[in-house]
Amino acid sequence: MCLTALKAAGFDIETAEQPPSSDDRCRIEAPVRLRAVPVPSRQGSSVRLTDEPILACRFADQLGHWMGDLVAPLVAGIKDTELKAVRTGPGFECRNRNGATTGKLSSHAEGLAIDISGFEFANGVTLRVRPDAGAAPDPALAALRTAACGWFTTILGPGSDEAHGDHLHVDIERHGSSDRYRICQ
Repeated sequence: MCLTALKAAGFDIETAEQPPSSDDRCRIEAPVRLRAVPVPSRQGSSVRLTDEPILACRFADQLGHWMGDLVAPLVAGIKDTELKAVRTGPGFECRNRNGATTGKLSSHAEGLAIDISGFEFANGVTLRVRPDAGAAPDPALAALRTAACGWFTTILGPGSDEAHGDHLHVDIERHGSSDRYRICQ
């Protein structure tokens, strides 16, 4: 049902095979491959996901709407160019949090997280999440990061910890007893 709704909304998405894993805890509910998301404010336009990540369908829904409904219009307004693509990792990755050898399973292991390393614009410029040494934070990136706090339950990036110094991690994992609790760093 999720996949059907996203296709009807204009997402370039398809059913994906369950990624192989030696750890039975690493399973995705309704795995999909996300290729591109529509930009409702620009009829017929879309934002490509260059790495075509494998995600849980419900996370692909949240991520895609954030990119198409918020990120693309915000970039157009601040940068005076269109958002063409978003650079991510593979989405699914069977591992513990922060790649630790022990501890809690990462939300990547259930397809509920993505790491964003950069945003490609129609004018050929790429906004990388990793800040250049000595450079002031980019206002567009700061706005996107702040806005993500309303869409996701975890947002980590440069300055939050060493493991997230070069990318923006977003996920929809539930923390504690409330779906309102956010980790926004």
